[in-house]
Amino acid sequence: MDRAAPDPLTAIRQRIDAIDEAMHRLLIDRSSVIAELIEIKGTSKPGAAFRPDREADMMRRIAMRHDGGLPLATVEHIWREIITTFTAMQAPFSVAVGPAKDALAMRDLVRFVFGFSVPVEQAKTSEAAIEVVARSRKAVAVIAAQTRGRWWGGLVGANAPKVFAKLPFIESPDRPADFPAYVVGPPLKQNFLPDNRLFAVKATPRLKQAAASLDGFVAGRDKEEALVALPIAVELGELAEAAKFTAKTARDVGGFFQPIRMLAGRTA
Repeated sequence: MDRAAPDPLTAIRQRIDAIDEAMHRLLIDRSSVIAELIEIKGTSKPGAAFRPDREADMMRRIAMRHDGGLPLATVEHIWREIITTFTAMQAPFSVAVGPAKDALAMRDLVRFVFGFSVPVEQAKTSEAAIEVVARSRKAVAVIAAQTRGRWWGGLVGANAPKVFAKLPFIESPDRPADFPAYVVGPPLKQNFLPDNRLFAVKATPRLKQAAASLDGFVAGRDKEEALVALPIAVELGELAEAAKFTAKTARDVGGFFQPIRMLAGRTA
């Protein structure tokens, strides 16, 4: 007698099981590679484990090659969980969260990016969150981009914490966890050249217009000082001349890679 034709549904489920097993084995393989990396580098501090340049490159490659019906935000979240878990394996760290008008949106952002494998603590002020980073050197802080006041004061100085990322990194219509924020961390062991630099400068009447003319923007402001983002290709002196302040008084407080903007299925 002829054998009955295989059930198509059973065959599909077997393929899914095989794919799941392959993904799990690859994660185990990645874990063993990280173990080798830890042995070679001897990393124990987040400043040695965080690589904003590699992370930005990874996210850009994911966005460029993504295809099909699976939402890109889902893929990003999975990769974020992987990145955070393996970074914490190299150097355990926690996340201090500054206050935000929409506390739930801020918490969604933090969990979307850092997952559930790292401790998260709520700070009463943004300054207090940054102080956690400065004091422990084993934490990062997430600061709402629309925070009022001179929250960046604790970022001034060669050994002070610095901004090293801006969130969300992949921007798209109707994406989850789209609350804008900055990530502050301890001084990184390896220098990197971000797409944008952040400076604390004198708050002059012409600053906003001058920054915009140079493809930059004012990220924060109080009566006397402002936080301004400037593309890496632009000299600080150009902004100082246009905005009428002395370039020598500007202070570096970090930088970030330019977020990816998704437009009708394409990146910008």
